[in-house]
Amino acid sequence: MQHEVEWTPDRVQRFWNYMSSTPGFEDLYFAKRSGPALISYLARRVDLGTVVDMGCGRGDLIQLLLDRGYDSYGCDQSQASVEQVKKRFAGHPHFRGAAVGTGMPDGIADTVTMLEVVEHLDDAALDQLIGEARRILRVGGRLVLTTPNDEDLQAAKRMCPECGGVFHHMQHVRSWTGPELSCFLESRGFTCESADATLLTHHRGLLGMLHKLRFARVKQPNLIYIGRKR
Repeated sequence: MQHEVEWTPDRVQRFWNYMSSTPGFEDLYFAKRSGPALISYLARRVDLGTVVDMGCGRGDLIQLLLDRGYDSYGCDQSQASVEQVKKRFAGHPHFRGAAVGTGMPDGIADTVTMLEVVEHLDDAALDQLIGEARRILRVGGRLVLTTPNDEDLQAAKRMCPECGGVFHHMQHVRSWTGPELSCFLESRGFTCESADATLLTHHRGLLGMLHKLRFARVKQPNLIYIGRKR
């Protein structure tokens, strides 16, 4: 019988353990596709300093940060992802470690990043993660979030032909607009500096310009929030 999949913590972890350990899914990770464009976007706006990447996945953003000399930590709910990150960056002078969960010391980060994370969380998990981000940040530190801009969740759902389970193909459970995200984080102790709908394209040169022109007159797909801890 057709039914909506309930994303319990165990099912979420099982889903992402599979995604992180299955060859062929690497290019689906946002940080690999759009990380260079995001770093360029942030470099014009934020002094990143020491970064904790929450929901680090396979470590693609961490790689970009390390390449630019930033001290970087990672954390994720997937044990498989964390182990992969530890192995990938073992011995790098700017890699500060990775952990399952958010067991980082208070005030350790100048910047906390969460790329394509907040759309995956139910209310309780979202409140807990934002609270942890605030704890990890120094006063005045910045929270950087990316999420799909005003996503149509129904359009991205699939059904398992074996069990009838209906689920978003990337395990999204909520959609955000800039004002909604800014209002939510304002109530959690952050002051919004920007919440921009934009296009982060992995294409370069002429192809990148053509890609941006394609989206110039339609809803921009990426939402980037930058907020400061009060």
